[in-house]
Amino acid sequence: MHHYDVIVVGLGTAGSATCMTLAQRGVSVLGIDAFHPPHPLGSHHGETRSIRRAYLEGTAYLPMALRAWDLWRRLEKDAGERLLVTTGNLTIGPPDGPAISGFLASARAGGIPHDWLTAADIRKRWPPLAPPGHFAAGLEIEAGIVFPETCIRVFLTMAETAGATLQFDERVTGWAAVPGGIEVRTASGRYTAGRVLIAAGARAGRLLGPAGALLTPKRIPVHWITPPDATAYQLGRFPVNFWQVPMAGNTGNPAAYREFYALPAVKPGGRVKAAFHNRLADVDPELPPLPVSTAEETAMRAVLERFLPPLSDRPIHSDTCMYTLTPDDHFLLGPLPQNGNVFAVALAGHGFKFAPVLGEILADLLEGLIPAIDVDFFSPVRFVRRE
Repeated sequence: MHHYDVIVVGLGTAGSATCMTLAQRGVSVLGIDAFHPPHPLGSHHGETRSIRRAYLEGTAYLPMALRAWDLWRRLEKDAGERLLVTTGNLTIGPPDGPAISGFLASARAGGIPHDWLTAADIRKRWPPLAPPGHFAAGLEIEAGIVFPETCIRVFLTMAETAGATLQFDERVTGWAAVPGGIEVRTASGRYTAGRVLIAAGARAGRLLGPAGALLTPKRIPVHWITPPDATAYQLGRFPVNFWQVPMAGNTGNPAAYREFYALPAVKPGGRVKAAFHNRLADVDPELPPLPVSTAEETAMRAVLERFLPPLSDRPIHSDTCMYTLTPDDHFLLGPLPQNGNVFAVALAGHGFKFAPVLGEILADLLEGLIPAIDVDFFSPVRFVRRE
């Protein structure tokens, strides 16, 4: 039986970055995945992800957002690959809504360059966007887009180069505490380690015991729209835009808003990417993904007709992705209450931009170090405290 310092189960967003970081520190690490990342069966595919530092989800993410940006740039240099391209990022909605308020709080706390725009400003600068007259936007002037499949390949290549053992197409069936650490079982073998990280995304629940009941996998239809004028929607001319739109009977709670986003085309002749961010359907990650339905496409066209009208009747190609939500929509990050040698990570649908800093933080935790960034806010213990 092979023994390692750390075993990482799942080699997607957080798992691949953690494997790389641990291996580069000289830690003996085994990474195992049921598939062969990058792949379209989880949460890390889809060509593009937005990255921003004025983080509307709360200032608790701000230190991670600032550090992640620096680490992406360092990783680009080390790998010799383009991973992050800068572009503006708009947060659009009612000026007193949670999204705009959260954006401004983070931008001001982090000293992040930003502008305040009225609906008229938005329509003038980007004619495809059609916010209602009472809407406003926070513009993060230098945000960006990262390329997830390329990033995952880089993480895994650099992990292996640094000495990590990576095993693909091997499904983990369970784990158990044993003298000296944890035994991880797969369909074809058994491995032991001092500590284990469960980073299996939507499939992590079955491996986490009681903590797994906190996780709810969600299905996200993602749409790629052929724009009428490719130039106007290209990266560099068309910003990332995130919308928070009040629903009927809105109470001011974030759950009473419909959230969606659109990302620019990233190559000549490319397509605009758009998807809803909340009010998503549950999904069983063990079943084959269902194709996007006509009703789901119609729902997206209705939003485009209202807020990005030039795209509403254009050809659409659709696919699906998964989020792994927690009860409060914030990250799950830290040791399990029932076993301090087993760590969990779940990213609640907004984690890819943080991948390299998550690798750094998780590597610290797995080595028994105190991370430079305080992540107690994300500990699984917070849900135990509520009971």
